Amino acid sequence: MSEQIITAKPVKKKTMSRTTYSVFTVLFIVTFILLGAVVKAGDEIAAAASEPGIQTVCKMLHFLPLITVILYSYFCMARRLRDCGKSSYYALFILIPFFGIVYVIYLCFPERKVTVQN
Repeated sequence: MSEQIITAKPVKKKTMSRTTYSVFTVLFIVTFILLGAVVKAGDEIAAAASEPGIQTVCKMLHFLPLITVILYSYFCMARRLRDCGKSSYYALFILIPFFGIVYVIYLCFPERKVTVQN
């Protein structure tokens, strides 16, 4: 019988490089601008419509930019947490109003690395 040597494939770490972050940010800005145009068009349609159902749907379009901002913040924070070696579930802290902002500011600064001198 012949022996088979199995080599482990390297695990790709999900980190966000500068290029990835830049592309992600540009896509976010473009998406946010397009959603702003959709909301403005929805306001114009709601003003011209006489049916309350159409007005309600057009008013609900205002939540699209908010959802986009929350998702963008979550994914960026989750990747930063992975870079720090923490669980990405901590990114849910962004939903807590004051604590989320403080936690994002905390993540902006790198952790200290303790060096041992001989």
